Amino acid sequence: MKLKNRILPAMLFFGVVAFSSCDDKEKDALQPTFEQGAISHVMADSSEVTSYTYAGKELSQINYYDQETGELESFEKFVRDSKGNIIKKTTHSGANHALLSDEDFRYNEKGQLTQTTTSYYNGSNLEYSAVTTFDYNSKKELKKKTVYEGKDVKSAKLKSYTTYEVLPNGNFGQEKQYVVDSKNKGKLFSTTTYSYDTNQNPFHLHGEPGATSSPNNITAASTLVHASKATYRYTYAYKYDERGYPTSQTTTLPSGETETFTYMYSN
Repeated sequence: MKLKNRILPAMLFFGVVAFSSCDDKEKDALQPTFEQGAISHVMADSSEVTSYTYAGKELSQINYYDQETGELESFEKFVRDSKGNIIKKTTHSGANHALLSDEDFRYNEKGQLTQTTTSYYNGSNLEYSAVTTFDYNSKKELKKKTVYEGKDVKSAKLKSYTTYEVLPNGNFGQEKQYVVDSKNKGKLFSTTTYSYDTNQNPFHLHGEPGATSSPNNITAASTLVHASKATYRYTYAYKYDERGYPTSQTTTLPSGETETFTYMYSN
């Protein structure tokens, strides 16, 4: 099952943005209530594409809209434990609220995310399951994410893994993605290098576990696909408010085309 491509800010899930062109080539919509100063909407060409709902300071729902029609395309709901950790995320169709996927989160005694298990549905039928595991370095920084096909790591099939380089300021400087061949060996597929500004990424505190968001805003992302030797470069320019938070982001695609997103806050 494939969900429609969503328009997501580079600041939140940089991997999704960096690989969208590579792949092409080779709101329960409640009226949102917002914590003061929190990101509330993402707009593109005056059309709403994303909105965020909070329970107090904690993100509880994300709504995704069709940019052309304005209709709710899908939405994600989050369930948290008593410590505020996300323990489940469900994704639903905007049209009939049917369950598209559910994801369970597991943590270690240090509060670090160690595993997610995701199931994808087509109607009432389970189509695909995947397990993702997370490993950390001595500084408690994410160093590796591994994806398996199946519901249990012991019996699941290893599919891919990604390694991360974290800069001293906490930003993710580089990621390397590996695909696993028939001999269960990882082959380097791509290397992506990121640059940042020094301003606060407004999505960072609301990024779900494992989303690899950075505290600052991405200004450039360059992806080298090793097999083809092709390089895809994205650049990002921002306008900021008096707090130093971005109010808009203009993305320049590898083709030279540009697209602009506007960010709205609850204050």
